[in-house]
Amino acid sequence: MDLLNDLLFWLHFMALALGGVAAFGIPLTAARIPSADPVARPALGQVIQVFSKVGSVGSGTLILTGLILTFSKYNGFGGHSFWFYVKLVLVAALIAVIVVNKRLGARALSGDHQAALMARKMSMVSIGLLAAVVASAVLAFG
Repeated sequence: MDLLNDLLFWLHFMALALGGVAAFGIPLTAARIPSADPVARPALGQVIQVFSKVGSVGSGTLILTGLILTFSKYNGFGGHSFWFYVKLVLVAALIAVIVVNKRLGARALSGDHQAALMARKMSMVSIGLLAAVVASAVLAFG
């Protein structure tokens, strides 16, 4: 069981890396769209869509491996530190922001300037939440 948990923990961190790629890659790419050659803009939009898919896979994998590890390694949700529960709340908030930002991103790619501005702000919120999730995980398990 220890080997399985170690593999799940490794996969959990790999998923975190995928989520980080999306969290940072999407706003950096989106910031290039307004100044890009109009011919290049659709390609940048496609890059954002790829980052979004990578982030979705990473987020889903994080949730799945986190749930499995919670039960296989830590015997469920009881008996954890305050920081574990803070992490859970932050993860829920991050998921909500990701869902909202996916919708805003779709509207932005179809030309909605207000949605693009809001998506940029929400991307910064998601980066802050991601950093807070990692910090609370360190405090919970470190």
